[in-house]
Amino acid sequence: MAKLRSILMLLAILLGVLLPQAHILSPLMPFFIGLMMALTFVSKVPLQKHGYTFKIELRALLMGIFLCGCLLGMKKFFGLSLPIVLGGMLICLCPPANSAPVMTKMLGGNPILALKIFLVGSIFACFSIPLIFGYFCPSPVGMEHLDFMGLSKTIFNSIQPIITIPLAIALGLRSFYPEVADKIEKLQKYTMFIWIFNVFILLSKASYDVRAMGVQKLWEAGDFQKTALLSLSLCVLLFFLGWVCERKSHPIEGSQSMGQKNTMLVIWLAQLYAGPIAALCPTFYVVWQNLVLSWMSRGKRSPREVGSAQRT
Repeated sequence: MAKLRSILMLLAILLGVLLPQAHILSPLMPFFIGLMMALTFVSKVPLQKHGYTFKIELRALLMGIFLCGCLLGMKKFFGLSLPIVLGGMLICLCPPANSAPVMTKMLGGNPILALKIFLVGSIFACFSIPLIFGYFCPSPVGMEHLDFMGLSKTIFNSIQPIITIPLAIALGLRSFYPEVADKIEKLQKYTMFIWIFNVFILLSKASYDVRAMGVQKLWEAGDFQKTALLSLSLCVLLFFLGWVCERKSHPIEGSQSMGQKNTMLVIWLAQLYAGPIAALCPTFYVVWQNLVLSWMSRGKRSPREVGSAQRT
């Protein structure tokens, strides 16, 4: 499965870059993101006993806000453009990825705790991204009449259906139709294919926007280099900080919750409200994040593979 994922991911990246015409599918993104959310939310989640979930995700949120302040300082002292800073801020505020529980289990951590962190982080993002990102984000074309609260409300109205509706459906099924929820939970293995298709659409949209702006112009302006370096720095830093903050009790869960991001969500938001340059930063983050995860999981095997090896 890992080899298939690597092959399909590479194929999705190449096709996304080479087929910018597929950007016409970008309006489907909210539905695919919501579907991935629902398939993850429907998992069985035991009762919280020790409050680790809230503490870990609260630390991640506070660290994200602190890093947003650092990015604003870099804008002032190093002359970073606002779109690049906004792209970095979205990475810092981004909730954990749907695949964080799976990777946590593969690395020997507690997947249930990682799932709870994913749930809490997604809910936090409904409020933190609109309030913080909306304050610094310039009003997009056609929304110039909106003030800070108006833009924040607009962003909130874009995010919360993608999170709250799947969460409500999943919790409802788990509470009233547990047998149906169990059957749906078995479909979680197919989220990989939805995620890869999302990568294809997002990169097609990014490729279309970059071509429209001019590749040579972006390179000469340094936007490519700056966004690549900033996203790489944030990726390594967030994984490291997540491990350091929770090193005494839950280093694996902390590292995954702070470093592995739901990039699909924030790339879509950046393309929607901050423009294509801001979307470059989380787009590059997809590449760096997968490289870091590949390095972390080197020599590791999924629980299913381990079980098969033991039986043989």
